[in-house]
Amino acid sequence: MFAQGKHLNDQFRATVKRAKGRLRSQHAKWKRHNSKATVIAVTGSSCKTSSVSLLTHILSADHQVLSQSLGNQHREAVAALRHLKPTDRFAVLEQGTTRPGDLPAAAQLIKPDIAIVTLVALEHYTAFRSIEAVANEKAAFVQGLSSTGLAILNFDDPNVRAMAQKTDARIVQFGTQGGDYRARDLSLSKQGYLSLTLSGTSGDICLNTQFVGTHNWLTVTTAAVCALELGIPAQTIIDRVASFAPVFGRMSVHTIAGNRTFILDTAKAPFHSIGLPLEALKSIESSKKRFILGQISDYAGASIPKYRETYAAAAQVADEICFVGPNAHKARAPAEDIRSGKFRSFATPKQLSEYLKATATEDEVIVVKSSSNLHLERLMLDGEGDVECWPSECKIKCSCTDCGLYREPYYEHDGHKDVSKQIWGPRRQTSPIFNDA
Repeated sequence: MFAQGKHLNDQFRATVKRAKGRLRSQHAKWKRHNSKATVIAVTGSSCKTSSVSLLTHILSADHQVLSQSLGNQHREAVAALRHLKPTDRFAVLEQGTTRPGDLPAAAQLIKPDIAIVTLVALEHYTAFRSIEAVANEKAAFVQGLSSTGLAILNFDDPNVRAMAQKTDARIVQFGTQGGDYRARDLSLSKQGYLSLTLSGTSGDICLNTQFVGTHNWLTVTTAAVCALELGIPAQTIIDRVASFAPVFGRMSVHTIAGNRTFILDTAKAPFHSIGLPLEALKSIESSKKRFILGQISDYAGASIPKYRETYAAAAQVADEICFVGPNAHKARAPAEDIRSGKFRSFATPKQLSEYLKATATEDEVIVVKSSSNLHLERLMLDGEGDVECWPSECKIKCSCTDCGLYREPYYEHDGHKDVSKQIWGPRRQTSPIFNDA
């Protein structure tokens, strides 16, 4: 009888949960239907969060903007739309996918006025299995545009460029190889910071950024093109791009004591992106270059060749390569590199952090690349002050800075902190002009 009663209670709770979900979705659709805001949906296999954040930063110079990033699933879109206000001029929403059908459902809900697709790569391999399947999924927002809508597409990616054939909406394409807007004259400072010229129908604008690495042309150009198409003055775009700092954990730059610089790319690590931070590290002038790898994700086939290939590429760029975590042994580094200390492996992030502090070199640059599960941002944080939270498995999925518990031993809090709403919930940015009005 007890088991039967528990089963009925669980069924009731599930029914109530589904009903609440349907009510929230209906409320979101109603708010979207009645909003006068221009709704912009950004999707793609990479650069979504940074593009949304930079675009929001640009638009909020003179307008009130509702922004949704980091959390990018259907439930976050529902939450964002439910927070729309009559005073919002723009809503910029990031949307990702974990399985086929996610983005078509989101497109039906969001009904964007502008759809942006950054690039297509083979992520969530177990769910999609092919890049063609990923492309079909990413095309959902473009296909869902009305004839009065606008699709902004990456010309350099053939899978994205082909989406122009799937809509009657107006098409604007951008790239380094062609399109309506061209990103050209890409250059890096001695510290690796990107500058570029964006050429379009109305002329050229020169953009200086705080992004490290030439690959970030995609984020900068995505946001700048959308802003130009929305009528934002070129000078506003120039100023806002120059003042924008990268999102934490997405090639974010942190200089700590001893003029040691950490570049954290610790939010995600699909195999297709592994070479990008290495290219950035190659361009930087430094007394010593270290590359740290945690866990790689989203690849087809066996894992050992992926780690071995990554090590071989890193060995061409870095003075020292450190692999950390349960996959560290897969580097298959040459015996000579192990003997000389060019390659080092560590079982835990804490062991690696202790080594980095003990061997700290002034003016060194340390690039850290990993999936978020290892929380390798702790390596930088421990260089600023003692980190006390060193679990191998953590229940909190956000970064340690967003969690804020990294100065406390894990056994004292056991990862129990609900930060999802404050981190992944919708955010509103308002211009000083709007506030003064």
